[in-house]
Amino acid sequence: MTKVNWNAIRKLFPATKKYTFLNAAGGSPLPLSAANAGKDFYQESLIHGDAYWENWLKRVEETRKKLARFINADKKEVAFILNTSHGMNLIADILKGKGEILTMNDEFPSSTFPWIHKGFKVKFVKPEKNIYTIENIEKHITKSTKIVITSYVQYRTGFRQDLEKLGKFLKKKNIIFIVNATQAMGAFPIDVKRANIDFLTFSCFKWTLSGYGIGGLYINKKWLKKSNIPQAGWLSVKNPENMDNKHIHLRTEASVIEVGCGHFPNIFALGGALDLLIKIGKKNIQDRILELNKYLEEKLADLNLKTVTPLDKKYRSGITIVKVKNAKKLVEQLAEHKVMVATRGEGIRVSVHIYNNERDIDKFSKVIKNILN
Repeated sequence: MTKVNWNAIRKLFPATKKYTFLNAAGGSPLPLSAANAGKDFYQESLIHGDAYWENWLKRVEETRKKLARFINADKKEVAFILNTSHGMNLIADILKGKGEILTMNDEFPSSTFPWIHKGFKVKFVKPEKNIYTIENIEKHITKSTKIVITSYVQYRTGFRQDLEKLGKFLKKKNIIFIVNATQAMGAFPIDVKRANIDFLTFSCFKWTLSGYGIGGLYINKKWLKKSNIPQAGWLSVKNPENMDNKHIHLRTEASVIEVGCGHFPNIFALGGALDLLIKIGKKNIQDRILELNKYLEEKLADLNLKTVTPLDKKYRSGITIVKVKNAKKLVEQLAEHKVMVATRGEGIRVSVHIYNNERDIDKFSKVIKNILN
């Protein structure tokens, strides 16, 4: 593992000078690389108008390549979307009529509402001590189960699923595998091929450090058939520059769902964030998050505070749920000290990322101790 200067990384996030951000699971501050990439678009538009159109299209494809490599996909399998809900709605349209869904009881509504709204039958697996084992999931699978949807990391407990183990099991069962990666993308490695994932979707304003209005969608190439594509626009066809409004020849690429002009500044911000994440390295990021978690666990133990998060390393994510009473009031009091956390599940959610350090956790510990006393 290459040595990372975490103090230098922190300086790339100016917001950390004013706030103690322990809320990556809610929304992260932007690094300079992302903010500058988005800002460049507006500066170019200000000075050059639309003269940079071709350059912007080229930059979109460069970002697509970065994102595809980051999750070990082909760039033809990756599309840019607005957020997870947008992605899930598209997937639900592609899979219309495919059968019954099994999902997890702790899922964020973005994972379930699109399917319920479109008339799919959805059944839920209840966790055992906030853990979803493969054995538990298997017990709920019936002949009618055709699709399994899970978050990589559960937002209200912090449980991290073993995607490769689950994907291998579902492939044997010939069950479609869909993953909401919002609470892990940018924090923990994802390999869509090794995990046999059919569809993966995520928002980028949390752990992916890209701000609001941008998300990613992976569609395994076997699903990229004309009959499955739920929407089309002038940029969905093989030769959009022909402007042929009578004959539609759709591309067999995930970007077919990008039906019109793209949200350039948001895509470029994602590209800037990916540059930083790739430079640091996925394993370094994961190890740093787990290292900070360990320090947080020690501080919580000193305060006699319990967690509902599974603390076994194989289940660990960047999220820790601290069991407290009056969580909403406590979060508000912490915010008065510029310590940013959130209320989730049975208490307050503390989520660390690469811009955090031990001093952030020390401040959180000191402030919460004073409040509780």
